[in-house]
Amino acid sequence: MTDNESSQDLPTIVASVMVAIPPLVFRTGWAYLRMKKRAQKVSIQLERQFVSGGIPSEYAEKLAEQFETELSLRTLVKGVGRFFSPRHP
Repeated sequence: MTDNESSQDLPTIVASVMVAIPPLVFRTGWAYLRMKKRAQKVSIQLERQFVSGGIPSEYAEKLAEQFETELSLRTLVKGVGRFFSPRHP
């Protein structure tokens, strides 16, 4: 492939990427929000279980908060990247 041919393919490649990116960003954002909401619910349940198990409420609250904040967008994107990597079966 010559430089001229590759430069002619560039607009097609850019257009393809521009079409593919918005749905990917939307799906990633939506999945992240759902996961954060689930983590919030589980955090509340976890705190209740800790308190009922005998852990002081201030410690239980801190532990549950740490659990909830452990989920980050960075880890979500890393996980999606691993899923779409060529090494994934």
